[in-house]
Amino acid sequence: MAIVSSRPTITRKELEGVLDCLINDELSRGEIIKTLESRVSELTGYKYVLAVNSATSAYHLAFRALEISPDDEIIIPSYFDAAPLAGLHLSGGVPVLIDIDAGTLSPDISLYREKISERTKALVVGHVFGFVRDISEFPALEKTIIEDISHSIGSEHYDTSHQGRAHIAIASFAPSMLMTTGNGAVIMTNNSRMYSLMKDLRGNSGHASCLNFDYIMTDFQGAMGISQIHRLGDLIRRRREIARIYYDALKVTSHKTFFAYSDNFTYQSFPIIFDAPAERVEKYWKKAGIEIFLPIPTPLHMFTREKSMDFPHSDRLSKKLYSLPIYPTLTKKEIEKISRSLSSFI
Repeated sequence: MAIVSSRPTITRKELEGVLDCLINDELSRGEIIKTLESRVSELTGYKYVLAVNSATSAYHLAFRALEISPDDEIIIPSYFDAAPLAGLHLSGGVPVLIDIDAGTLSPDISLYREKISERTKALVVGHVFGFVRDISEFPALEKTIIEDISHSIGSEHYDTSHQGRAHIAIASFAPSMLMTTGNGAVIMTNNSRMYSLMKDLRGNSGHASCLNFDYIMTDFQGAMGISQIHRLGDLIRRRREIARIYYDALKVTSHKTFFAYSDNFTYQSFPIIFDAPAERVEKYWKKAGIEIFLPIPTPLHMFTREKSMDFPHSDRLSKKLYSLPIYPTLTKKEIEKISRSLSSFI
């Protein structure tokens, strides 16, 4: 049987929490969701937290809270998850896509600065694959910052004075993320006005006071999330342990990854550019019985039908950058097989 590329870490504790909800008919009362939101607030330093049913819903609510008009622009990296683009499509604003820097996974602040105009409403900034970046310079751009921490939530990076620095933060809890609720996400902010507006638009348990999108997360998803938060530190430590082994295996090859090992990174994925044609890469790993994948096979400029030549680095990584399996439930034997296969692929 092949070693699968990704697998959520679900234990008996999560199952017990979900089962308790089902036994007690707590599917949409909202109390468990409030507990999850409180735990996320403690973890990230944001005062207000809303749990929703998907990352796309989170971005949609965030853009609605910013009162996006049809001409307003949102700057988004092209090599990024599709959720902000989908959320903006629902909101009616204009996406302004930017390429990433050569040799890295994210755009430098200078690339954002070049695209800022009078119509710019917000900037989407993220920590792709758990490689935490410093965004402390971004407030100087004097634009609303939406920070995507889906790949970095739980990093010690958020135990610093930078807590709560973005205007809005979003974390996806999809199955491949650091923690999961099956699907779902959270929106975080310190702005009470935006929080109130997003909460009304999300919908609440009980009777609605206004028309809303019914984006609320279910209680049994929230129960899973509470258990995942309690174990998040252990889950991240396990990912780091596996990453160290992969880094050691890479030393004897000509393949490349990004950045040196760091205990500040969370390793949601382990990205590698293999020094070989794609056909040979895929044939080798398939024969080894190990699933690898392109983590972002479709850069966002493909959805907006912009020219690939304007996004050369994003376009290249979408075709060349693979990820090895890296999740806490990998066994010692599986990790040894992956690292051995990596070091042998010369």
